[in-house]
Amino acid sequence: MNIHKSKLRRGSTGVLALTLLVGPGLTAAVPASADSSTCSSLAGAMQVTAECLDPTYTKPVIDGATDESVPVPHHRIRGHFEGTNIQFNIYFHAQQDKAQWQGRFFQYTYPAAFTPDQDTSRADDRAIGFALASGGYAVQAGNPSFSLGYRHTAAAAKFAESLAAQYYGRDRSISGYLYGPSGGSFQTIGAAENTSGVWQGFVPMVQAVPQPTSYNFLGRSAAELILGDKADRIRAALLPGGNGDPYSGLDAAEAAMLKEFQALGIPWKGWEWPDYLLGRSEQYPNGLGSSAPLSYDPTYADDFWNVDGYLGKEDSPLGERVRAELAKAGDTVSNRWNIANRFYYRYQIPPATDGWIGLDQFRKADGTPLYPQRPVRVPQSGAVSGNAKFNGSVKGKVIAVSNLYDTDALPWHTDWYRQRITAALGNATDNTYRVYFNDHADHQDAPVTGERAKHLVNWYGMAEQALRDVAAWAESGVTPPASTHYKITDAQVVVPDNAAARGGIQPTVDVSIQGKDATTVKAGQTVTFQAKAQVPPRAGQIVKAEWDLDGDGTYTDAPLTRTGNTITLRTTATFDRPGTYLVALRVSSERNGDPAARFALAQNLDRVKVVVTPAA
Repeated sequence: MNIHKSKLRRGSTGVLALTLLVGPGLTAAVPASADSSTCSSLAGAMQVTAECLDPTYTKPVIDGATDESVPVPHHRIRGHFEGTNIQFNIYFHAQQDKAQWQGRFFQYTYPAAFTPDQDTSRADDRAIGFALASGGYAVQAGNPSFSLGYRHTAAAAKFAESLAAQYYGRDRSISGYLYGPSGGSFQTIGAAENTSGVWQGFVPMVQAVPQPTSYNFLGRSAAELILGDKADRIRAALLPGGNGDPYSGLDAAEAAMLKEFQALGIPWKGWEWPDYLLGRSEQYPNGLGSSAPLSYDPTYADDFWNVDGYLGKEDSPLGERVRAELAKAGDTVSNRWNIANRFYYRYQIPPATDGWIGLDQFRKADGTPLYPQRPVRVPQSGAVSGNAKFNGSVKGKVIAVSNLYDTDALPWHTDWYRQRITAALGNATDNTYRVYFNDHADHQDAPVTGERAKHLVNWYGMAEQALRDVAAWAESGVTPPASTHYKITDAQVVVPDNAAARGGIQPTVDVSIQGKDATTVKAGQTVTFQAKAQVPPRAGQIVKAEWDLDGDGTYTDAPLTRTGNTITLRTTATFDRPGTYLVALRVSSERNGDPAARFALAQNLDRVKVVVTPAA
């Protein structure tokens, strides 16, 4: 173990110089460029280049270094920026593995801690292992609040490059790749639009955008109020073997709510986990609703219940229902705010030209709003993204990875930003941007366990493959697979069933029982399942298959006779106990057809329903 301390000082020449470097091979001073200037701001966003100095982060301090063995042998350098609360960690290959470095680094970013004691400057084992296995070192800078943007990550990246040049002992250019999910996608896009030369590629994951209101969460809260007791019915209609009609059994108010809810662009697929969709799961201990008055709009609740044009006064089945809900809960100030807040999205409609198609349902034919409008608030992403404009003016390769079951960062929001990239880059878009949509994947991070494993896959492997693709694209001009082909229908992202038609990088899976998605059998009767899995063009080969025959989220390997871009499988099962079983097949593909690969596996699954009745 090697532990030393050092700090950067400003020398007599006015440039930064490292007085003592840490660890094996780090012995020479590393001056900043003699031409370094202070980074400048443009319209509130700091413009960071590879050469400029960010005045907030001029004094990186190395607190120590250790040789570590988990998850794999590596050399970790930890430090902070003097005068700030930003810490960072850098993970180089172990001394004996330095030859594996290929001149790149990968950097994860996220704007907050998940728990009060979490050190967000520490990369997790998967991020470390992936970076080292992909010819790169890993960098991570702490994010103690949502107000940091990308500047601290850029400062950590540039400092790490100076150390890498010494540690690896190679005189070569270094390429970097920034990635982050959700709030981290804000930071990733902020960096893509406002930095140059720091990173060469970007992978925003489960992409969030600066929407005019939090209508996705408000809409889910409204649905919880009106549709909560019909959630299981809607789910059953949409599951394999269901009747396919989620409106069956709904009254007029419920049907109106469901139509409005889905037209916001909240995925139909989200009903497979209704407790999460409606804010009733452990991820939302306080639910999605709020009884707090709006400090920026203190008269809203009174208007909602007393002014014509608002739902609380509306002569409609849905209006009658919300008044009935208030009467049932008790006509208090708190309950008035609680119900009114859920529908606030109706009364903040941005101009039609802004592209928020999920809110177009609240416009008249001439484009004017159907309902009275409140003052539209400024989107709440400025501080998180570093005041990025989200205008598509990216300065590097970008591959977006978003998921079709995501009810937090809606799938069509990724298309909203794609349109801005297209407007900004024009004919250069195809040589700059890709989007990969993943089926059976939601907003939550890996791993996928418990209830979620029944219908969702681990999507991080697709993000890892996107990182490898963006690196090959930026460094060697290797064009990545085509974007996922999709269309937008009523604010829903719809993709083809066939792998070749769908494109992207995720395999497709089709499981059937004699060509159908459901069957009814007697207890003790054998059922035969057929399946076909395919990989899109240039996306690799199927290397693993697993069956969940009990529908409990526990998978058992299905040995493959061969790997390939198309495989077929067949298995049988006997069900002794009456009940309903959702049988699943999960497959994994890998770009080079390597069954032993630990990273960059693309997964998908499909399910069929087996109803087992008593034998006699």
